Amino acid sequence: MATNNEILIIGPPRSGKTTFLAQLYGRLMDKKGKLQLASAPENIDGIKSAYDRLAEGKETESTPSTDNLEVKIPVIHEGQEFVLHCKDYGGEQVRDLVAMMEYDKTWIDRAKTNDRWILFIRPSEIEHRFDLSKKGYAVKDPKETNSPIYGTSDQSQFIELVQVLLHARGTGMKDLIDTPPLLIALTCWDELNTDSTPEEILQQKLPLFTQFIAANWLPGAVEIIGVSAQEFPLKTDEARDKYLDEMPQNLGYLVLDDSPKEKDLTRLIEKALSL
Repeated sequence: MATNNEILIIGPPRSGKTTFLAQLYGRLMDKKGKLQLASAPENIDGIKSAYDRLAEGKETESTPSTDNLEVKIPVIHEGQEFVLHCKDYGGEQVRDLVAMMEYDKTWIDRAKTNDRWILFIRPSEIEHRFDLSKKGYAVKDPKETNSPIYGTSDQSQFIELVQVLLHARGTGMKDLIDTPPLLIALTCWDELNTDSTPEEILQQKLPLFTQFIAANWLPGAVEIIGVSAQEFPLKTDEARDKYLDEMPQNLGYLVLDDSPKEKDLTRLIEKALSL
């Protein structure tokens, strides 16, 4: 059965999912990317607020945890027209999928009807928990971290998240997976200040998760890229002025194999469609 072009963007809280969708819409409106708007969007309720805030030089706000909105944007890619149909939802819902190990009909539909998945991971917020195998015995001060000392590591949570979604979809792991193809987007790349590749960063930050993906997906059905949706944080007046002077649709970049600082954010969707 052919893989459809419905895309599920998966991202825990603060992973940059909403910011990217708002910037992507700006690129499409600017008509300079690989993807082009085919007609007026049917529905952008899920990103309108974020798009408006960026246009004012303000950071986007997290999607409320109870929201289940849809973004429907008709686009043209290589002469073919289709609807870029992404879901926008509170990132806390993703966290709860792992914490509760259960899902409702909404998530079953998302997992089953979207044949292409994009997983947003923010490497700068990956917490490295105490590792006895590497550090030996030590006393850890609870004041050093904002999260519990004991509990599931970030990489274990990402593994469990993918397993939950595969289960909801009804996809087993007896054979290597080709559908859904998986694009892993390492977000807020500008925070890393690194010359490493996205593959190297994923291996450094989440080695077990990297092994899990390699062991369960066909090599051609998974790709890892870096994303900086707005290029720099908007925390100072100087940064906000620069952002408005250069205009939001001109800022942000991707880190790809063939372009280490690709300014066309629509190529992230192109990459997902090519898997």
